[in-house]
This record gives sequence, C-alpha cells and structure tokens, in this order.
Amino acid sequence: MEGLKVTDLKKTYGSGQRTVKALDGVSFEIAAGELTVILGPSGSGKSTLLNILGGMDSADGGSALVFGNEITRYSAKQLVAYRRREIGFVFQFYNLMPNLTARENVAIARCAGSMEESDALKKVGLLERSNNFPSQLSGGEQQRVAIARAIVKKPPLLLCDEPTGALDSATGRKIVALLRELKEEYGTTVIVVTHNAKLATVADRVITLSDGKIASDTVNTAPVKAGDVTW
Repeated sequence: MEGLKVTDLKKTYGSGQRTVKALDGVSFEIAAGELTVILGPSGSGKSTLLNILGGMDSADGGSALVFGNEITRYSAKQLVAYRRREIGFVFQFYNLMPNLTARENVAIARCAGSMEESDALKKVGLLERSNNFPSQLSGGEQQRVAIARAIVKKPPLLLCDEPTGALDSATGRKIVALLRELKEEYGTTVIVVTHNAKLATVADRVITLSDGKIASDTVNTAPVKAGDVTW
C-alpha cells in the first residue's frame, strides 16, 4: 500500500504586511504503517500541515498524495467522504460531546465497515466505563475515549494533534503505547504532531518543522518502548 507523499506544499494566511507563510514548500514521504512524529514549536506549521492532510484545510500550492490519492484536488464533497472513511482524528483536548456517554461518543463516528463501539472501547481499556459521561472520566480516560472514537471506523490514517499535551507523564506514556499498539496491530499509519521532543524516541520517523519549512527528516531505526520514555 502506498503511503503519504507531500511535495512543495504551501499555505499562506493573511495578506500584505500581515502575510504569514504557514507552510513554505514542505516535502516529505511517510511509508504506510509508520508512526511519524512531527516536531516543532508553536507557529512552525505543524497544525496547518495536519489539517491539510486531514482534509480540514486547503493548500495554496504543491501536492499531498495520501495512499495514492491527490487530496489537494478533492472537491468539498470528496473531502467529506475522505474525512469520514480514511481519517481518524485525536485532539489535545479530546473534543468529546459532554452530554453523551463514552459509548455514544464513539458511536457518532461509526460508518460502514466500522467495528462495534464496545470493541473500540475494549481496545483502549474502557469497556467498563461505557456508560460514563466525560465529566465522570479522568483526562487520560477521556483521551482514550477520543482514540476509541477515532479508530472505531478502522481508518488507515490516524492524525493526532498534541494527544499527550494535557496529560501527566504516566498517562501520556499509556497513550503513546496505545498509539504504537494500534499501528502494529492494524497497520495504521499514525502521525503525531507535538512540541515534546521526548515523544520522537518512540517514532519510526521524525520530521521537524521550523518557520513552515522542513528542518530535518530522519528515520529512527530503534524506537524505544513508550514505557521507557523520559519526560
């Protein structure tokens, strides 16, 4: 299966003297089934890149081939189908519906070919909390529900925006271990955007962004276990 190939990707916000080049000719390749960490400080272009790969934002130039499909040429209708079928999103602050239980939060992401909500919650170790509301769950538990929601449709691409940013180190390790487990069990291509350089040690590939450009792109030949990461 083809992976991701991004070529000369550009994105500019604003105009005139307030123009900001969020992405300035970004190019890289990610193999299918890799866990990639994209590092960079705030304003480096990480979230913009993730949003374009997830079909939530448009590029001003360049191309983004995702599993052989040129998503930058997709129509609005095609992007909706792409987000629904191909992409799982995990956000820093969970984005759970507060008036829905864990099971119901997962259920809203199901589509044709999805696993059962109970199977997704079991995968993240929260089957016994299925009927709890987000307010009754810890931060780590809410993030695991968010991951269950992202994987219930078995997406080939999982995009994670600072998934451990709001968590303590012990819970963060569990989340990283879970992402690696999903990658290994399902062959999911996982991209994690973060400013935490320590997370790079668990990745197969590490891409660093700086001022909208690629500063480095390296393959990690010996990823460490999530439990061995020092925060």
